[in-house]
Amino acid sequence: MKINLVLSGGAARGIAHIGVIKALEELGFEISAVSGVSAGALVAAFYCDGYTPQEMLKIVKSKDWLKYLRPTFPRLGFISLREAGKFLSKSLSFQQIEESKKKLFIGAVDIKTGKTLYFDRGSLIPILLGSCALPGIFEPVRYKEYLLVDGGLTNNLPVEPLLSMEGLLVGVDVNPNITVEKVSNIFQLLLRSLLLAVRSNADKRKDLCQVVIEPELYAYSPFDLLKAEEIYKLGYEKTMNVMRTYAK
Repeated sequence: MKINLVLSGGAARGIAHIGVIKALEELGFEISAVSGVSAGALVAAFYCDGYTPQEMLKIVKSKDWLKYLRPTFPRLGFISLREAGKFLSKSLSFQQIEESKKKLFIGAVDIKTGKTLYFDRGSLIPILLGSCALPGIFEPVRYKEYLLVDGGLTNNLPVEPLLSMEGLLVGVDVNPNITVEKVSNIFQLLLRSLLLAVRSNADKRKDLCQVVIEPELYAYSPFDLLKAEEIYKLGYEKTMNVMRTYAK
């Protein structure tokens, strides 16, 4: 069965998307198109380049990519993504979104106009970085006339590009509504604020999906990179439970 997959943002919780893809493959589904934002866009790009779930998980667990996140003078963000672009250029084999091996859509926001944009063509690296640029933490990314920031700000479950496509529409939301005991620094405050804001815009779009997968991530924060294996397994297990019926 063909499915079209929507992957939400969620920082480290986005590792669950890799487990989701692994389960879908094992159940025999054919993923025709992927629409993602932020962490979901990263997983989507690597998957649409032909990376296996095991290869993606290995990259995450290596944490080599962290050295490409450079502190910067806080004019529009505390961390620059410019060096991260070098890592992505080295890791991904295509430079234009339309060259991906599967149909790929990346959601981002043009902070100047406030418009939500769904890219299915154009320069992959700046668009992908822009989709991940959490406002206040990462510098916005300039691309053409746009100043791009995290697409989850306005749409953390970007179903719209897939609505007219043939296949089962499956949305994956990795942002459970949880209570935190404390907020220790400005980065946690900014990310917590963003995640609270995006919950409402994601919930509105779940009704547009034919299936919604929500891994049990209540015990995990957006910063739990050291628990990558656990988060991956929860994505895998939840998908197995939800999608077995559709695989028959």
